[in-house]
Amino acid sequence: MQQSITGWLWGAWLILCWACANAQPAPVLILKSREGALYEPVVQSLVNELKRKTPDLNPPIFSLTGSKTDAEIVRNLLERKPRVIVAIGTDAALQLKQHTHSLPESQRPIVVFTMVLDPVALGLVPGAEQSDPHFVGVALTVRPQRQFRALLDVAPQAKRIGVVYNPNDATSTRLIQQARDDAEKLGIQLVEASATKPEEVPQALNTLKNQIDAFWLIPDPVCAAPQPFQQIQAFVSERKLPLLAFSDSYVRRGALMAVGPDLAEQGVLAAELVQQILNGTPAETLPLLTPRRLLSYYNTAQARRIGIAIPDMLLNLAEKVFDQ
Repeated sequence: MQQSITGWLWGAWLILCWACANAQPAPVLILKSREGALYEPVVQSLVNELKRKTPDLNPPIFSLTGSKTDAEIVRNLLERKPRVIVAIGTDAALQLKQHTHSLPESQRPIVVFTMVLDPVALGLVPGAEQSDPHFVGVALTVRPQRQFRALLDVAPQAKRIGVVYNPNDATSTRLIQQARDDAEKLGIQLVEASATKPEEVPQALNTLKNQIDAFWLIPDPVCAAPQPFQQIQAFVSERKLPLLAFSDSYVRRGALMAVGPDLAEQGVLAAELVQQILNGTPAETLPLLTPRRLLSYYNTAQARRIGIAIPDMLLNLAEKVFDQ
């Protein structure tokens, strides 16, 4: 009998300990903009880096769905009262900005964002040199000059670079302004065409006929969606023009080349910011981080089709070379 009571007390004590441990709010939570393969390298590198420095840190991971339930997901997450929330992707960052803005100052977590193209244009931080007391992070932005230089290494004759963008998109507009400045520094011309919706892309391409030596695809939803990309690809293939993209997925589908950030590095950089915040560094004193390492991708089959010989040195340095 005594043994039975002792066993019951021991079990009750274990349950109580488990409940107390689970009642403690997690210091760090992760919110992804969506489920899917795109964010997996970021999540994996983020978690690995956090655990490397703090082995007992095991942040729960949540995902938005792109539906009306997103608001409830964020509210439930905030009820856990985490110290830091890592927002992966633009949707997650904007949802957190919307739902934390009205919270009392003492209840607002610090949001560390990553995989956000232009956090300044989105109002997440005041500027590139200044973070917000509750928002700090890693921009996905790559300065156009770095992409243009890579293009010129492959196609030095490309002096007129065409681009289609949505002038109503704040992120695209800031990127184009940077591109104008960078093109001027490199002695090349940026030839612009605008499209406010995918249906306008063919008309925009029509204005670029006989005006460009290469095409630059930017991460603008209007022109980077599957159908507009097919139209752009057909346009450049017919004219044997180099197509410079921002992601390896477009090179796999026929772009000549792409130069873009290392997505795994986005997670590592976010983990660095999280660790500094957990160690007591005020978020507003931390800088907006940008990619340190760029990856290059080439499509040698497309290079042959348009008569371009990519130097072996560049192919050897590439993250991946496609031949299809």
